[in-house]
Amino acid sequence: METTPLSSSFIDAIQRVRQDDRRVALLVYHRDGAERVVLRPSASVVIGRAPPSQVQIRDVSLSREHARFTVSGDSVLIEDLRSTNGTWLGGARVARGEAKPGDEVILGKVVVAIRSITAAEGDLPGLMSHEQLRVALEEEVRRARFFGRSFAIVMARPARQQGGHVSHLFPRMRGLLRPVDRIALYSSDVVAALLPEAGADAALDLARALAASGADGAPAVLAGFAMFPDAGTVAEDLLCRCWNAVRSATEDQPVRSAPGGAWKSHAGAPHADLVVVSPAMRRVFEIVTRVARSSIPVLLLGETGTGKEVVARAVHDRGPRSGKPMVCVNCGAIPQQLVESALFGHERGAFTGAWQQQRGVFEAADGGTVFLDEIGELPAAAQAALLRVLETRQVTRVGSNKPIDVDARVIAATHRDIEAMCASGAFRCDLLYRLNAMTVTIPPLRARPEDIEPLARRFLEQANQANGRSIRGFDAGSLARLRAYAWPGNARELRNAIERAVVIAEGEWIAEEDLPERARAAPPAAPAVDRDLPCDGVELTSAPAGADFLKARLQRCEAELIVQALRKAGGNQTEAARALGMPLRTLVYKLKALGIKRLGYAPPGDP
Repeated sequence: METTPLSSSFIDAIQRVRQDDRRVALLVYHRDGAERVVLRPSASVVIGRAPPSQVQIRDVSLSREHARFTVSGDSVLIEDLRSTNGTWLGGARVARGEAKPGDEVILGKVVVAIRSITAAEGDLPGLMSHEQLRVALEEEVRRARFFGRSFAIVMARPARQQGGHVSHLFPRMRGLLRPVDRIALYSSDVVAALLPEAGADAALDLARALAASGADGAPAVLAGFAMFPDAGTVAEDLLCRCWNAVRSATEDQPVRSAPGGAWKSHAGAPHADLVVVSPAMRRVFEIVTRVARSSIPVLLLGETGTGKEVVARAVHDRGPRSGKPMVCVNCGAIPQQLVESALFGHERGAFTGAWQQQRGVFEAADGGTVFLDEIGELPAAAQAALLRVLETRQVTRVGSNKPIDVDARVIAATHRDIEAMCASGAFRCDLLYRLNAMTVTIPPLRARPEDIEPLARRFLEQANQANGRSIRGFDAGSLARLRAYAWPGNARELRNAIERAVVIAEGEWIAEEDLPERARAAPPAAPAVDRDLPCDGVELTSAPAGADFLKARLQRCEAELIVQALRKAGGNQTEAARALGMPLRTLVYKLKALGIKRLGYAPPGDP
C-alpha cells in the first residue's frame, strides 16, 4: 500500500499548533506544597506573603509583595519589589532579571521553577501539601478497607543533601505516575506519592524507576514504599513506615520497602516509650502493675493511636513472662482467608501456596504473650477458633487434626465499640467474656493534656537520633499549638508530627510553622477541666441495673467532666458543650442519659 508523504507546509502547521499549545507556568514550591501559576502573554503576576499579591504564600521569608513575573516572548521578566530577603537568579541577588523555562528563582525560602507545559500537563494534579496527603490517605484507607483492596505510598529523596530541592524530584515522579495517582510534599527534599489500588509490584516498579532516573547524570534518587494493609492499616502508621523505609535506603540499596506481615515478635527487651504523667495514665498503669502479675486475659479499649500496644507491652514486661516472646498481631491486616493460618499455623499442602509447614502466632508465643490488636476485625470463623484455643489452651494447624498444647497469655485490643458489636451479632459474646477478664480503657490524648509535652519531648529525642538532627526543643508558639490541638490520631499522630517537624525545621528549635497545618489552625485551648475533683453534686439516676464496675466508673468520670464544664460555664450549656468539644444536642442527650440533676451547677431557671 502506497502512502503519500506529508507536505512540509502541513508538518510546519502541526509544529506551530504544538508550539502554540505550550505555555509558561510558575511552579511555586513552599513548605506546605506547591502552587501552579500559568502566565498569560504580557500579563504580570506578583508573588508575595499577603494582598495585594495575586499569588499569596504564607511564608515569613516572603515580603508582602515580593517579586513580579511577566511573560515576554520565550522569556520571563523578573522584577524584585524591594523585598527584604531578595530575589535570586543563578545564585545572584537581582533587582531585575530574565529567565528561561528550566530556570529557578529563589524568593526568600520559596523556590519558583519556570516551566514550559502543555495544556494537558496543566490539567494534571499538582503537588499536594502534606496535610492534603494525610486527608487523601485517610480517605483511601477507608475505601480500601471497605472494598478489601490494597494501595501503596511511595517516597523519594535525593541520595545526597546537595542533590536538590523537590522542584527536581517532582517532575521526575509526576512523569512516572498514572493520572489517578496523587503526589505530595513531605519536606523540602522529599516527595510522596499515593497509588490507589496498586499492588506491591507496581510500587516496587515505581521505586526502581525513580532510583534509575538518576542514571542519566541527574542527582541520584533513593526511594521507599509501604503497602496497605501489610505495613499498616491506619494513615499515620503508613506515613511513618514509608518514611522509615526511604530514610534507610542507601546508594548501594536505593529501594527499600517497609516491613510487612501481620505479626511481629519482641523478645523481652524493655519498652522505652512509657510516658506516665497525667493522673489518668497513672491510674491506667496502676491497673497494669496489678494485672501483670497474673495470666488472665486483658482487653484494652481506646481510640486509634492511644498506645494500646505500649500498654500491652507494659503488661508483658512487668509480669513473669517478660523473658519470653511477645507476639503482636494486627487482626485487621490479615486477609480473611488466611486468618486461621496466621494465628494457628498450617501444614504443608493445606491450601494453595502452603509450600511448607508453618507455625502460627500462638506457637511462636508459647510461654509468652499474644497481643491481638484490632480484635474486632476477626471474621466469625476465626472468632470461633480463637474461643476454642482460649478454652482448651490447644491449637490445631490448618490441614491437621492433631492438637498442640500452647501456653500463651492473651491481650486483646480494639478501638471499636465491642459491646455494640456483640449486640448486633458481629462479635461473639462468649468470646468477649473470655477476653475481658480485665478491661482497661486508655484515655485519648485530648483527655490527658499533661502528657502532650513530655510525649513530644520523648518523640523529639527519638526523631533527632533517627534523622541525625540536633533540634534543641520547641519554641513557645509551637508548644502552645501542641497543647491546643485535639490530636484525633492521639500519640501516633503526635509522633509523626514531631518527626516531620524535626526533618523540616531550619533552626535549632521547632517553630510553629514546622507543625502540621491542622495543628497550626487549632484554636486556643479551652480552660482545662480538673479531672481529679470528686464528683460533688453529681447524681447518677439512670445507670443500668447490674452494670459492671468499669462501665459505672466510666459513667461517673463522664458525669464529672460534664458537671465541671457546666460549672465553669455558669450553667450555659452551649459554652459547656464547646469546652467539652461536643455538639450541644450531644450534651443535652448525655445529661438525660446519665441522669445528671441540676444540683448547683446552673442558675435557677436554666434548663
